[in-house]
Amino acid sequence: MILRKIEGERFSEVLPLWSGKTVVIIAGGASLTRRQVHFVRNAHATGLVECIAVNAAYLWVDFASVLYFADSHFFRWHNEGIPILGLSLNAVDVRERFASFAGQKCSIQSSGGNITDEAVHMMRNRDFPGHGEGLSLDPRYLVTGRNSGFQALNLAVLAGSKRIILVGFDGRPGIDGRDHFHGGHPRPTPEAAYPLYRSAMVAASAALRNAGVEVLNCTPGSAIDCFPRVDLEDSLNA
Repeated sequence: MILRKIEGERFSEVLPLWSGKTVVIIAGGASLTRRQVHFVRNAHATGLVECIAVNAAYLWVDFASVLYFADSHFFRWHNEGIPILGLSLNAVDVRERFASFAGQKCSIQSSGGNITDEAVHMMRNRDFPGHGEGLSLDPRYLVTGRNSGFQALNLAVLAGSKRIILVGFDGRPGIDGRDHFHGGHPRPTPEAAYPLYRSAMVAASAALRNAGVEVLNCTPGSAIDCFPRVDLEDSLNA
């Protein structure tokens, strides 16, 4: 368990228990497929990798050690139950899967601060009440990068990983217009948000290199071009 509550506080800190581990972060971009999840699941089962699921990716990635979400709206939708027609799930299905997720759940100060469930770990925003760029190396803080996927990346760094694989990080809508593999959230991602997501990755790339962290983008067709793009199977077998 990489997240630990700070005594006497609502907030948590990250423990460096993934030192020497490859961490796969699976986000919810439109390119995400069950085949990709299958490869990661097998690698995780054999102890080759750790895994963080971002937002609704947990519906396929139930084996992840951490489910990360930055938005209290997301928590409410899944905690109370919401139908996800793109995955043929009704509200009860989603509520039960969210409740039964076996890993740790984590969010961030500000929007996530509306989450009252003490079982959800809460990280401090380094640049509260705003959104910053760069990278936090303080285990009590995350940089938001304006998106959950970036925060999950910062979380993996704080957990000690020096090799991080990104899956489902499209950085743009899919060619079919979908913004997520499951069809989309009730609040669609604004088109203007994607350049901000990409710029956060670019802004952190030098800090990641300086910290000795290798980030590989295994997302086919990704618009995020500041990290080497490699095949997922090859990266898992390396």
